[in-house]
Amino acid sequence: MNEARPSPVNAVIFTRVSKRSQEYQRQIADLTAIAEKRGWKVVKIITEKITGIKGNADREGIEQLLQLCETKQIQKVLITEVSRLGRRPSQTHQILEYLTEKKISIYIHQYSIETLLPNGKLNHAVSMIFSVTADMARQERETMIDRIVSGMEEAKRQGKIFGRKKGRFYSDDDLKAKYAKPLKDLQQGISIRKVAKIYDLSADTVQRIKKLLPVA
Repeated sequence: MNEARPSPVNAVIFTRVSKRSQEYQRQIADLTAIAEKRGWKVVKIITEKITGIKGNADREGIEQLLQLCETKQIQKVLITEVSRLGRRPSQTHQILEYLTEKKISIYIHQYSIETLLPNGKLNHAVSMIFSVTADMARQERETMIDRIVSGMEEAKRQGKIFGRKKGRFYSDDDLKAKYAKPLKDLQQGISIRKVAKIYDLSADTVQRIKKLLPVA
């Protein structure tokens, strides 16, 4: 009698580089090698090229990843380091919570560790890694902000003016364009809380944009 073959473990490789850099091939090569070694099947490679700090709602790579997770066809997300998921602590923690809820494990090549244990529960050692990494990212961001503020103060001393024009506002069309992806999810019945978590938005913002949906 033939034994049933175990279902393949499907994985997604997620890479992130700045627009000024093209060095993502090494990330793909390293993660592909790990997948082959562990018998994971790579079903998709997502490469995100961005600079600066963007919310999850503005990141096409994260949007692709989350949509794929919703299909329930993947079990692993492979990254080289935590910062590939985002530079802001809120970004990385929200993605971690979302994938953990979906029972999808994140493999972090830098530490050769996964976010989920074999029993499907969260690996608390990884939670510590995320917290430490997030704190480092926060400190880097605060340093960057301090430099910007210092530069603005110096510019003001030189007579330069900063700030937006008074009375500027966003029209409904502007908001619909800016929050097209969250609006689509809301229209499909996803809760305000979950949309806020996925796209790194406040609940108030999500409630505001939900009012833009046509009344059924």
